Amino acid sequence: MKVFHRYNSTIHGNYRKAYLRCGLITGVLLAAYVLVRLLMGTPLESPTSYVSDAVILVAVVLFTAFYRNTLPEKKITLKEAMLFGIGLSVTASFIYGVALWAIGFAHPQQAVLFTNTVTAQEITMQEPQLHYWAAWWGIYSFMLMALLGSFGAFVAAIFLRNEKAEIKTRNK
Repeated sequence: MKVFHRYNSTIHGNYRKAYLRCGLITGVLLAAYVLVRLLMGTPLESPTSYVSDAVILVAVVLFTAFYRNTLPEKKITLKEAMLFGIGLSVTASFIYGVALWAIGFAHPQQAVLFTNTVTAQEITMQEPQLHYWAAWWGIYSFMLMALLGSFGAFVAAIFLRNEKAEIKTRNK
């Protein structure tokens, strides 16, 4: 366990408040994409797509850079960038998952399309467990987007950190 206590890093800003704001913006943007496509008459075939993947990854990198620029002296450690990025991705994924559940519940044809294309099961609008499918797609998208966003947070933290944590040394 000594390896976990070897570093002394400094948190320079209020990353919790920042990742909640940025995660809210990203989650609403992801949900708006699904809703706009549904209202245009071309609903998404899968709750995760290249567009939603790109949105979460680009948002994590850009918001991490934005957060770094708001800090005093613009210094950020790997730890702070990781905490910010993971918080942002989990918050955005949670909002996106809840929005997908609500959209699938309000517009059952979206949940039917997700189920028919992703699982290759043929269900109809008269399926008695359709509300469970809507909840499943919310949980599924939450997990996948949180994992992808956390990976993006790791990459962003490596490239955007500009301060190294101090290493504690013990003299024996």
